[in-house]
Amino acid sequence: MSIVLVLALVAFACSDDSGTTTTAGEAPATSDGASGTTGAPDTTGDPTTGEPVEITVWFAREYLPPDLFASLEAEHNIRVTYDVRPGDNMLPTMLDMRDVGEPLPDLIEDDSLTTPAYIAAELYQPMTEYVDRFAEEDPELFETVLPAVWENGTFDGEIWHASWQSSYDLIYYNVAMLEEAGVEVPFESWWGVLAAAQAVKANNPDMPSVFGTGSTSEDPLFYWLTNFGAPFDGAVPDLTSPGGLDFIEWAQTMFEEGLINPAYVVGEQDESQGAFINGGGAILQDGINAGLDYMAAPGFEYGDDGWLSTPMPNEESGEQMSVPRGWSIVSESEHPYEASLVLRYLMDPVNGVPRYLSGSSTPRSAAILADSEVADAQPYFTDEIREAFFGVSAQIPPAVNTREVGAILIDLRDDLMVVGTDESPEEVAARYQPLLDALND
Repeated sequence: MSIVLVLALVAFACSDDSGTTTTAGEAPATSDGASGTTGAPDTTGDPTTGEPVEITVWFAREYLPPDLFASLEAEHNIRVTYDVRPGDNMLPTMLDMRDVGEPLPDLIEDDSLTTPAYIAAELYQPMTEYVDRFAEEDPELFETVLPAVWENGTFDGEIWHASWQSSYDLIYYNVAMLEEAGVEVPFESWWGVLAAAQAVKANNPDMPSVFGTGSTSEDPLFYWLTNFGAPFDGAVPDLTSPGGLDFIEWAQTMFEEGLINPAYVVGEQDESQGAFINGGGAILQDGINAGLDYMAAPGFEYGDDGWLSTPMPNEESGEQMSVPRGWSIVSESEHPYEASLVLRYLMDPVNGVPRYLSGSSTPRSAAILADSEVADAQPYFTDEIREAFFGVSAQIPPAVNTREVGAILIDLRDDLMVVGTDESPEEVAARYQPLLDALND
Protein backbone atom coordinates (compact mmCIF):
# COMPACT_ATOMS: atom_id res chain seq x y z
CA MET A 1 0.00 0.00 0.00
CA SER A 2 2.88 2.36 0.81
CA ILE A 3 4.47 1.75 -2.59
CA VAL A 4 1.19 2.44 -4.36
CA LEU A 5 0.75 5.64 -2.35
CA VAL A 6 4.24 6.90 -3.18
CA LEU A 7 3.80 6.10 -6.88
CA ALA A 8 0.47 7.93 -6.89
CA LEU A 9 2.04 10.94 -5.22
CA VAL A 10 4.91 10.93 -7.70
CA ALA A 11 2.49 10.75 -10.62
CA PHE A 12 0.46 13.61 -9.22
CA ALA A 13 3.54 15.70 -8.53
CA CYS A 14 4.88 15.15 -12.06
CA SER A 15 1.58 16.24 -13.54
CA ASP A 16 1.40 19.41 -11.44
CA ASP A 17 2.77 22.44 -13.24
CA SER A 18 1.17 25.06 -11.00
CA GLY A 19 4.51 26.28 -9.64
CA THR A 20 6.25 29.03 -11.59
CA THR A 21 10.03 29.28 -11.42
CA THR A 22 11.32 32.83 -11.36
CA THR A 23 14.76 34.32 -11.03
CA ALA A 24 14.88 37.16 -8.56
CA GLY A 25 15.79 40.54 -9.90
CA GLU A 26 15.42 44.13 -8.88
CA ALA A 27 12.47 44.95 -6.67
CA PRO A 28 11.32 47.85 -4.53
CA ALA A 29 13.25 48.26 -1.30
CA THR A 30 11.61 46.81 1.76
CA SER A 31 11.04 48.54 5.10
CA ASP A 32 13.91 49.10 7.49
CA GLY A 33 15.00 46.14 9.57
CA ALA A 34 18.02 44.34 10.84
CA SER A 35 19.77 42.20 8.27
CA GLY A 36 19.92 38.53 9.09
CA THR A 37 23.53 38.31 7.87
CA THR A 38 25.21 41.38 9.33
CA GLY A 39 28.21 39.47 10.66
CA ALA A 40 28.79 37.33 7.59
CA PRO A 41 31.35 38.10 4.85
CA ASP A 42 30.44 41.03 2.61
CA THR A 43 30.52 38.81 -0.43
CA THR A 44 30.61 35.15 -1.19
CA GLY A 45 30.22 34.27 -4.85
CA ASP A 46 32.30 31.81 -6.84
CA PRO A 47 35.87 32.03 -5.49
CA THR A 48 37.43 31.42 -8.91
CA THR A 49 35.27 33.53 -11.22
CA GLY A 50 33.67 36.03 -8.87
CA GLU A 51 30.31 35.24 -10.45
CA PRO A 52 27.23 34.98 -8.18
CA VAL A 53 26.53 31.64 -6.56
CA GLU A 54 23.27 30.21 -7.89
CA ILE A 55 20.85 29.04 -5.18
CA THR A 56 17.46 27.48 -5.93
CA VAL A 57 14.77 27.71 -3.24
CA TRP A 58 11.43 25.89 -3.10
CA PHE A 59 8.63 27.32 -0.98
CA ALA A 60 5.90 24.97 0.25
CA ARG A 61 3.24 27.69 0.17
CA GLU A 62 2.64 30.88 -1.77
CA TYR A 63 4.92 33.65 -0.55
CA LEU A 64 7.72 35.82 -1.86
CA PRO A 65 9.73 38.22 0.32
CA PRO A 66 9.07 41.93 -0.21
CA ASP A 67 12.33 42.67 -2.04
CA LEU A 68 12.47 39.35 -3.91
CA PHE A 69 15.90 38.51 -2.41
CA ALA A 70 17.47 41.69 -3.84
CA SER A 71 19.15 42.75 -0.58
CA LEU A 72 20.51 39.24 -0.02
CA GLU A 73 21.88 39.11 -3.56
CA ALA A 74 23.51 42.50 -3.26
CA GLU A 75 25.15 41.73 0.08
CA HIS A 76 26.43 38.23 -0.61
CA ASN A 77 26.79 37.86 -4.37
CA ILE A 78 24.12 35.18 -4.48
CA ARG A 79 21.56 34.80 -7.27
CA VAL A 80 18.35 33.20 -6.01
CA THR A 81 15.92 31.27 -8.16
CA TYR A 82 12.70 30.39 -6.42
CA ASP A 83 9.59 28.34 -6.96
CA VAL A 84 6.39 27.46 -5.11
CA ARG A 85 5.76 23.73 -4.89
CA PRO A 86 2.87 21.80 -3.33
CA GLY A 87 4.31 20.76 0.02
CA ASP A 88 2.65 17.34 0.19
CA ASN A 89 4.21 16.35 -3.15
CA MET A 90 7.74 17.70 -2.73
CA LEU A 91 9.40 14.48 -1.57
CA PRO A 92 8.14 12.22 -4.40
CA THR A 93 8.84 15.00 -6.88
CA MET A 94 12.47 15.20 -5.77
CA LEU A 95 12.85 11.42 -5.84
CA ASP A 96 11.57 11.37 -9.39
CA MET A 97 13.85 14.25 -10.43
CA ARG A 98 16.89 12.53 -8.95
CA ASP A 99 16.03 9.30 -10.75
CA VAL A 100 16.03 11.03 -14.13
CA GLY A 101 19.09 13.15 -13.41
CA GLU A 102 17.41 16.53 -13.07
CA PRO A 103 19.12 19.09 -10.81
CA LEU A 104 17.58 19.46 -7.37
CA PRO A 105 17.05 22.68 -5.41
CA ASP A 106 19.45 23.81 -2.70
CA LEU A 107 16.97 24.78 0.03
CA ILE A 108 13.43 23.50 0.46
CA GLU A 109 10.50 24.13 2.78
CA ASP A 110 8.37 21.17 3.87
CA ASP A 111 6.49 19.79 6.85
CA SER A 112 8.83 18.90 9.69
CA LEU A 113 7.21 15.50 10.17
CA THR A 114 8.64 14.41 6.80
CA THR A 115 12.27 14.96 7.88
CA PRO A 116 13.03 11.29 8.68
CA ALA A 117 11.72 10.28 5.26
CA TYR A 118 14.00 12.79 3.53
CA ILE A 119 16.96 11.62 5.63
CA ALA A 120 16.22 7.99 4.79
CA ALA A 121 16.07 8.92 1.09
CA GLU A 122 19.43 10.74 1.42
CA LEU A 123 17.88 13.98 0.18
CA TYR A 124 18.99 16.16 3.12
CA GLN A 125 22.42 17.05 4.42
CA PRO A 126 23.20 17.99 8.04
CA MET A 127 23.16 21.71 8.72
CA THR A 128 24.70 21.75 12.22
CA GLU A 129 27.86 23.47 10.94
CA TYR A 130 25.87 26.26 9.32
CA VAL A 131 23.66 26.76 12.38
CA ASP A 132 26.84 27.16 14.44
CA ARG A 133 28.12 29.74 11.94
CA PHE A 134 24.77 31.52 12.15
CA ALA A 135 25.19 31.82 15.93
CA GLU A 136 28.73 33.14 15.53
CA GLU A 137 28.20 35.51 12.61
CA ASP A 138 24.86 37.05 13.53
CA PRO A 139 24.20 36.39 17.23
CA GLU A 140 21.57 39.16 17.45
CA LEU A 141 19.28 37.54 14.89
CA PHE A 142 20.13 34.02 16.09
CA GLU A 143 18.96 34.85 19.60
CA THR A 144 15.48 35.72 18.30
CA VAL A 145 15.01 32.18 16.95
CA LEU A 146 13.29 29.89 19.46
CA PRO A 147 15.40 26.83 20.42
CA ALA A 148 12.62 24.49 19.27
CA VAL A 149 13.47 25.46 15.68
CA TRP A 150 16.70 23.47 15.98
CA GLU A 151 15.58 20.94 18.61
CA ASN A 152 12.66 19.67 16.54
CA GLY A 153 14.99 19.20 13.56
CA THR A 154 17.71 17.27 15.38
CA PHE A 155 18.12 13.55 14.70
CA ASP A 156 21.03 11.37 15.84
CA GLY A 157 22.92 14.39 17.12
CA GLU A 158 22.78 16.44 13.90
CA ILE A 159 20.50 19.29 12.87
CA TRP A 160 18.83 18.32 9.59
CA HIS A 161 15.93 20.75 9.57
CA ALA A 162 14.97 24.21 10.83
CA SER A 163 11.35 23.92 12.00
CA TRP A 164 10.80 27.60 11.50
CA GLN A 165 6.99 27.89 11.44
CA SER A 166 4.54 26.10 13.64
CA SER A 167 0.82 25.53 13.44
CA TYR A 168 -0.49 25.67 16.99
CA ASP A 169 -4.13 25.29 17.84
CA LEU A 170 -6.14 27.44 20.26
CA ILE A 171 -9.69 27.36 21.47
CA TYR A 172 -11.83 30.23 20.20
CA TYR A 173 -15.14 30.73 21.99
CA ASN A 174 -18.33 32.76 21.83
CA VAL A 175 -18.26 34.84 25.00
CA ALA A 176 -22.01 35.38 25.38
CA MET A 177 -22.92 31.73 24.81
CA LEU A 178 -20.45 30.50 27.41
CA GLU A 179 -21.43 33.16 29.93
CA GLU A 180 -25.12 32.36 29.53
CA ALA A 181 -24.31 28.70 30.17
CA GLY A 182 -22.28 29.53 33.27
CA VAL A 183 -19.02 28.30 31.73
CA GLU A 184 -15.69 29.60 33.00
CA VAL A 185 -12.43 29.68 31.04
CA PRO A 186 -9.64 28.69 30.78
CA PHE A 187 -10.51 25.03 30.47
CA GLU A 188 -8.74 22.71 32.87
CA SER A 189 -9.13 19.60 30.70
CA TRP A 190 -10.75 18.30 27.53
CA TRP A 191 -13.53 16.89 29.70
CA GLY A 192 -14.00 20.50 30.82
CA VAL A 193 -14.43 21.46 27.16
CA LEU A 194 -17.02 18.71 26.81
CA ALA A 195 -18.86 19.89 29.94
CA ALA A 196 -18.88 23.43 28.53
CA ALA A 197 -20.34 22.14 25.27
CA GLN A 198 -23.02 20.25 27.22
CA ALA A 199 -23.99 23.42 29.08
CA VAL A 200 -24.20 25.47 25.87
CA LYS A 201 -26.20 22.71 24.16
CA ALA A 202 -28.70 22.72 27.03
CA ASN A 203 -29.26 26.44 26.41
CA ASN A 204 -29.30 26.04 22.61
CA PRO A 205 -30.79 22.60 21.82
CA ASP A 206 -31.15 23.35 18.10
CA MET A 207 -27.53 24.44 17.64
CA PRO A 208 -26.09 22.24 14.86
CA SER A 209 -22.57 22.07 16.32
CA VAL A 210 -21.42 23.35 19.68
CA PHE A 211 -17.80 22.21 19.26
CA GLY A 212 -15.82 22.04 16.02
CA THR A 213 -12.32 21.97 14.59
CA GLY A 214 -10.81 24.12 11.90
CA SER A 215 -9.15 21.17 10.21
CA THR A 216 -10.47 17.89 8.86
CA SER A 217 -6.95 16.47 8.54
CA GLU A 218 -5.24 14.08 10.94
CA ASP A 219 -3.70 16.99 12.89
CA PRO A 220 -6.50 17.26 15.51
CA LEU A 221 -6.14 13.54 16.25
CA PHE A 222 -2.46 13.97 17.02
CA TYR A 223 -3.24 17.06 19.10
CA TRP A 224 -5.88 15.24 21.14
CA LEU A 225 -3.88 12.07 21.71
CA THR A 226 -0.86 14.11 22.82
CA ASN A 227 -3.01 16.31 25.09
CA PHE A 228 -4.66 13.23 26.59
CA GLY A 229 -1.26 11.70 27.32
CA ALA A 230 -1.30 8.68 25.01
CA PRO A 231 2.30 7.46 24.59
CA PHE A 232 3.79 7.17 21.09
CA ASP A 233 6.14 4.66 19.54
CA GLY A 234 7.51 6.85 16.79
CA ALA A 235 4.33 8.14 15.17
CA VAL A 236 2.17 5.27 16.44
CA PRO A 237 0.01 6.10 19.49
CA ASP A 238 -0.94 3.53 22.10
CA LEU A 239 -4.74 3.61 22.04
CA THR A 240 -4.88 0.92 24.74
CA SER A 241 -3.13 3.21 27.25
CA PRO A 242 -5.15 5.18 29.83
CA GLY A 243 -4.70 8.33 27.74
CA GLY A 244 -5.75 6.59 24.55
CA LEU A 245 -8.85 5.07 26.13
CA ASP A 246 -9.74 8.40 27.73
CA PHE A 247 -9.59 10.11 24.34
CA ILE A 248 -11.78 7.45 22.73
CA GLU A 249 -14.43 7.83 25.43
CA TRP A 250 -14.31 11.64 25.11
CA ALA A 251 -14.76 11.49 21.32
CA GLN A 252 -17.63 8.99 21.63
CA THR A 253 -19.38 11.24 24.14
CA MET A 254 -19.02 14.26 21.86
CA PHE A 255 -20.82 12.33 19.13
CA GLU A 256 -23.45 10.60 21.28
CA GLU A 257 -24.59 13.84 22.91
CA GLY A 258 -24.80 15.76 19.63
CA LEU A 259 -22.07 18.22 20.57
CA ILE A 260 -20.37 17.98 17.17
CA ASN A 261 -21.87 17.89 13.69
CA PRO A 262 -20.70 14.77 11.81
CA ALA A 263 -21.01 16.54 8.47
CA TYR A 264 -18.65 19.26 9.69
CA VAL A 265 -16.14 16.70 10.96
CA VAL A 266 -15.55 15.37 7.46
CA GLY A 267 -16.37 18.55 5.53
CA GLU A 268 -13.85 20.35 3.38
CA GLN A 269 -15.49 23.79 3.19
CA ASP A 270 -14.67 25.27 6.59
CA GLU A 271 -18.10 24.40 7.94
CA SER A 272 -17.05 24.58 11.60
CA GLN A 273 -15.44 27.98 11.12
CA GLY A 274 -18.51 29.33 9.33
CA ALA A 275 -20.81 28.00 12.02
CA PHE A 276 -18.69 29.62 14.72
CA ILE A 277 -18.73 33.02 13.02
CA ASN A 278 -22.47 32.84 12.30
CA GLY A 279 -23.54 31.77 15.79
CA GLY A 280 -24.05 28.12 14.88
CA GLY A 281 -21.21 27.02 17.12
CA ALA A 282 -19.74 28.15 20.43
CA ILE A 283 -16.32 26.50 20.80
CA LEU A 284 -13.80 26.08 17.99
CA GLN A 285 -10.36 24.48 17.93
CA ASP A 286 -8.27 26.15 15.25
CA GLY A 287 -4.78 27.46 14.54
CA ILE A 288 -3.34 30.80 15.62
CA ASN A 289 -3.17 32.13 12.08
CA ALA A 290 -6.87 31.34 11.56
CA GLY A 291 -7.66 34.11 14.01
CA LEU A 292 -6.74 36.65 11.33
CA ASP A 293 -9.80 35.50 9.38
CA TYR A 294 -12.03 35.83 12.45
CA MET A 295 -10.69 39.33 13.05
CA ALA A 296 -11.84 40.24 9.54
CA ALA A 297 -15.26 38.57 9.82
CA PRO A 298 -18.06 41.17 9.68
CA GLY A 299 -20.54 41.27 12.52
CA PHE A 300 -18.57 39.09 14.94
CA GLU A 301 -16.11 41.22 16.84
CA TYR A 302 -13.15 40.24 18.95
CA GLY A 303 -13.66 41.03 22.63
CA ASP A 304 -16.12 40.56 25.48
CA ASP A 305 -19.07 41.28 23.18
CA GLY A 306 -18.01 38.75 20.57
CA TRP A 307 -15.28 36.10 20.75
CA LEU A 308 -12.13 35.46 22.73
CA SER A 309 -9.41 32.81 22.79
CA THR A 310 -7.84 30.49 25.36
CA PRO A 311 -5.15 27.77 25.22
CA MET A 312 -6.07 24.15 24.57
CA PRO A 313 -5.99 22.11 27.79
CA ASN A 314 -4.01 19.03 28.74
CA GLU A 315 -5.10 16.05 30.72
CA GLU A 316 -2.90 15.25 33.72
CA SER A 317 -0.42 13.11 31.76
CA GLY A 318 -0.64 15.09 28.51
CA GLU A 319 1.39 17.87 26.98
CA GLN A 320 1.11 20.59 24.35
CA MET A 321 1.96 19.85 20.73
CA SER A 322 2.60 21.82 17.55
CA VAL A 323 2.71 21.01 13.83
CA PRO A 324 5.85 22.67 12.47
CA ARG A 325 7.10 23.28 8.96
CA GLY A 326 10.55 24.50 8.03
CA TRP A 327 13.67 24.46 5.92
CA SER A 328 16.38 21.98 5.03
CA ILE A 329 19.47 22.00 2.84
CA VAL A 330 19.33 19.42 0.05
CA SER A 331 22.07 16.80 -0.03
CA GLU A 332 23.16 17.61 -3.59
CA SER A 333 23.62 21.33 -2.92
CA GLU A 334 27.15 22.42 -3.77
CA HIS A 335 26.69 25.65 -1.81
CA PRO A 336 25.24 24.77 1.58
CA TYR A 337 26.66 27.84 3.32
CA GLU A 338 25.04 30.18 0.81
CA ALA A 339 21.79 28.22 1.19
CA SER A 340 22.03 28.84 4.94
CA LEU A 341 22.37 32.57 4.26
CA VAL A 342 19.04 32.40 2.43
CA LEU A 343 17.55 30.77 5.52
CA ARG A 344 18.82 33.63 7.71
CA TYR A 345 17.33 36.13 5.29
CA LEU A 346 13.93 34.43 5.55
CA MET A 347 14.15 34.49 9.36
CA ASP A 348 14.76 38.24 9.42
CA PRO A 349 11.65 40.05 10.76
CA VAL A 350 11.69 42.25 7.65
CA ASN A 351 10.70 39.17 5.67
CA GLY A 352 9.07 37.08 8.40
CA VAL A 353 6.45 39.62 9.49
CA PRO A 354 4.86 40.09 6.02
CA ARG A 355 4.67 36.36 5.49
CA TYR A 356 3.05 35.76 8.87
CA LEU A 357 0.45 38.45 8.37
CA SER A 358 -0.40 37.05 4.94
CA GLY A 359 -1.81 33.97 6.70
CA SER A 360 1.23 31.77 7.17
CA SER A 361 1.82 29.52 10.18
CA THR A 362 3.28 31.14 13.27
CA PRO A 363 7.05 31.74 13.08
CA ARG A 364 9.11 30.59 16.02
CA SER A 365 10.70 33.99 16.41
CA ALA A 366 10.60 36.16 19.51
CA ALA A 367 11.29 39.23 17.39
CA ILE A 368 8.47 38.62 14.91
CA LEU A 369 5.93 37.81 17.61
CA ALA A 370 6.93 40.97 19.49
CA ASP A 371 6.50 43.15 16.40
CA SER A 372 3.94 45.90 16.92
CA GLU A 373 2.20 45.20 13.61
CA VAL A 374 1.77 41.54 14.59
CA ALA A 375 0.51 42.49 18.06
CA ASP A 376 -2.07 44.85 16.57
CA ALA A 377 -3.27 42.22 14.09
CA GLN A 378 -3.50 39.42 16.67
CA PRO A 379 -4.86 40.66 20.01
CA TYR A 380 -6.22 37.15 20.53
CA PHE A 381 -2.62 35.85 20.74
CA THR A 382 -2.64 36.68 24.42
CA ASP A 383 0.24 36.56 26.90
CA GLU A 384 -1.12 33.30 28.27
CA ILE A 385 -1.23 31.72 24.81
CA ARG A 386 2.17 33.15 23.92
CA GLU A 387 3.68 31.58 27.04
CA ALA A 388 2.13 28.24 26.12
CA PHE A 389 3.40 28.54 22.53
CA PHE A 390 6.95 29.34 23.65
CA GLY A 391 6.88 26.34 25.99
CA VAL A 392 5.66 23.69 23.53
CA SER A 393 7.90 20.65 23.79
CA ALA A 394 6.21 18.08 21.52
CA GLN A 395 5.65 18.14 17.78
CA ILE A 396 3.50 16.00 15.54
CA PRO A 397 5.61 12.82 15.50
CA PRO A 398 8.20 12.95 12.71
CA ALA A 399 8.59 9.53 11.13
CA VAL A 400 8.60 7.85 7.74
CA ASN A 401 5.09 6.53 8.43
CA THR A 402 3.41 9.56 10.04
CA ARG A 403 1.05 10.06 7.11
CA GLU A 404 0.07 6.38 7.14
CA VAL A 405 -0.64 6.60 10.87
CA GLY A 406 -2.70 9.70 10.20
CA ALA A 407 -4.83 7.86 7.65
CA ILE A 408 -5.73 5.19 10.22
CA LEU A 409 -6.47 7.87 12.83
CA ILE A 410 -8.87 9.51 10.37
CA ASP A 411 -10.72 6.20 10.11
CA LEU A 412 -10.81 6.02 13.91
CA ARG A 413 -12.18 9.55 14.10
CA ASP A 414 -14.90 8.73 11.58
CA ASP A 415 -15.92 5.68 13.61
CA LEU A 416 -16.09 7.72 16.80
CA MET A 417 -17.42 11.10 15.65
CA VAL A 418 -19.13 10.62 12.28
CA VAL A 419 -20.75 7.18 12.23
CA GLY A 420 -20.70 6.26 15.90
CA THR A 421 -20.11 2.87 17.48
CA ASP A 422 -21.63 0.85 20.31
CA GLU A 423 -18.24 -0.63 21.18
CA SER A 424 -16.54 0.18 24.46
CA PRO A 425 -13.33 2.24 24.31
CA GLU A 426 -11.38 -0.95 25.05
CA GLU A 427 -13.01 -2.73 22.12
CA VAL A 428 -12.33 0.18 19.79
CA ALA A 429 -8.68 0.31 20.87
CA ALA A 430 -8.31 -3.45 20.45
CA ARG A 431 -9.59 -3.19 16.88
CA TYR A 432 -7.38 -0.28 15.80
CA GLN A 433 -4.14 -0.89 17.68
CA PRO A 434 -3.01 -3.86 15.55
CA LEU A 435 -3.50 -1.76 12.42
CA LEU A 436 -1.29 0.96 13.88
CA ASP A 437 1.32 -1.42 15.26
CA ALA A 438 1.66 -3.08 11.86
CA LEU A 439 3.06 0.19 10.51
CA ASN A 440 6.08 -0.19 12.79
CA ASP A 441 6.70 -3.87 11.92
